[in-house]
Amino acid sequence: MRVLFTTWASGAHLVPMVPLARALLEAGHQVRVAVPSECAAAVARTGLVPVQIGALPLAVVRAPDVARRPRGIWPTDWPVRPAALTPEQHGLLRACGDRQVRIAEAMAQGLVAFARCWQPELVVHDAGAYAGTVAAGALGVPAVGQLWGSAAVLRLDRQRLEGPPLPGYARLMRRYGADPAREPDLWLDPCPPSLALPSRARRLPVRFVPYDGTSPDEAPSPYEGRRAGAHPAHHEHPGHPVHPGRHTPASNGRRGPGGGPRRSGPVRVCAAWDDAGGPPDAVRAALWAAEARGVEVVRVGSAAEGRPPAGPLHRVLPGCRALLHQGGGAAVLAAAMAGVPQLVVAPRLEHQLNGARLARAGAGTYLPADALDAARPGARAVGARLALDLFALLDQPSYAAAAHALRREALAMPGPDKAVRAVTRLAGPAV
Repeated sequence: MRVLFTTWASGAHLVPMVPLARALLEAGHQVRVAVPSECAAAVARTGLVPVQIGALPLAVVRAPDVARRPRGIWPTDWPVRPAALTPEQHGLLRACGDRQVRIAEAMAQGLVAFARCWQPELVVHDAGAYAGTVAAGALGVPAVGQLWGSAAVLRLDRQRLEGPPLPGYARLMRRYGADPAREPDLWLDPCPPSLALPSRARRLPVRFVPYDGTSPDEAPSPYEGRRAGAHPAHHEHPGHPVHPGRHTPASNGRRGPGGGPRRSGPVRVCAAWDDAGGPPDAVRAALWAAEARGVEVVRVGSAAEGRPPAGPLHRVLPGCRALLHQGGGAAVLAAAMAGVPQLVVAPRLEHQLNGARLARAGAGTYLPADALDAARPGARAVGARLALDLFALLDQPSYAAAAHALRREALAMPGPDKAVRAVTRLAGPAV
């Protein structure tokens, strides 16, 4: 069977699709990944075959200014309660949806042309690549949407989240002979059930499998601890109560709150940040406050602030006892798989949604990033408050226990091999 994957961006959009693509290849199927030209190198690094379908103009890709730091109070379950949103909030969501439609318009011609030439029996696209559904509709083949760790199946292609398609999206579908009402036949969802919001969409839970471009036998990060070679289900549980500023005692054989043995050694937390500008001043102040009390802070991404990178997040986390980050889906899932409590400082709506769901599950706490802006002159004071939130994750056993329960749930989800069987069945019994 020929399976066409597509996304409009690398990083968090491409990586969740890699395990399924590889599993399909191992099962004997043909796979191509159609992407804008600026993403082709990232696809090639995964070992998959890229197909370039043109470049995306920067003006199209740029996110609306209102979406970068949404203001006001949003319900913690707003994706399933659109009637509770204000006209201004619906306007923000409409701006985000219109942007994704413009991206789909820029991709559609090249994507549909290649699809008509290659004739795939199935199209798999990331949740924000609406051009994938357009191509599947044009060919009359099933479409599968790949989620990346959001707590919700966000239908930004719909008016007011649950209405008819956005006008621009409906026009695009009709342009290529597709039904504007066409939706993905299946969504692959790596979000653990206790974090996910309900949805009428047909979802298949699929276990998160991290990918960092390294070979399986590459040496792990030194932060993974003594049992680095063990299966994730057999790692020592990293979360247990500690007292910042003091060394934890050597293990005496007693069990930690998650059922695993207590660790010895320094208290270690991870700070991961995606934005190129690095963390806000208050987050930096919180990390300095933690270090002043004897906590070892391992920095990943732009949080490293010019220091040597600590390594891929999923390799670092098994040696840490908390994670401070923005709330992106990949980081949430990596920490869930590691059983690590999370402190989310969330700049965007999806980040806030993930943080709120973590807090509801008891596996972390969160703060909207705009709460830091109001106190920018007092970044040190706000940072001290964030540090106290971080220390609470380390001190209070309930966070570690909830994070460990979330880890068991994440590990119990079906793997990519189960997804292969599910998606190939969509193409018909003869495939």
